[in-house]
Amino acid sequence: MMMTIELQAQQDCDSLKKEVPTFCKLLDDDARVEFPKDYKKIAACMEIDSVTEMLLGYDIVKMKALQLQREKNSVFTYGDWMDMVVELKAGKEYRNTVQMMQLIQHSINRADWAQLLRLMKESMLPGHLEALELDKVEKMLFDPKNKGRKFIEVMEHIK
Repeated sequence: MMMTIELQAQQDCDSLKKEVPTFCKLLDDDARVEFPKDYKKIAACMEIDSVTEMLLGYDIVKMKALQLQREKNSVFTYGDWMDMVVELKAGKEYRNTVQMMQLIQHSINRADWAQLLRLMKESMLPGHLEALELDKVEKMLFDPKNKGRKFIEVMEHIK
């Protein structure tokens, strides 16, 4: 039974390689609706973790594909996708995001909040940081009613 499931999973991944031209055609604004379906197939075959999935969105993949077309006059391929994932996982943004994801699981405390702020400042553009209104977030986190709660429990209610 397990052997059959593993064989089926491998065939699904192998068949994905034949679907690369379809994936490349999706690099068009009109196809944005179709993209998540193909992204999920590729992500599943490559065992992409949640951090990679979050960081490698449609716009980043499209930007990389257009860059390849400009610089190398070539179409975005499955190999290019794999290179992007490897490059992303080796980068500082990935490491920072992994750390942030771990920190928000902790109980609210000043030391972890200071580390979260440092990581956000290293990883995010100033305009994005301003939009987060971190002063308000900090006040909400350290409100006495949130004592003993985790960062994630409070942050998921912030709009």
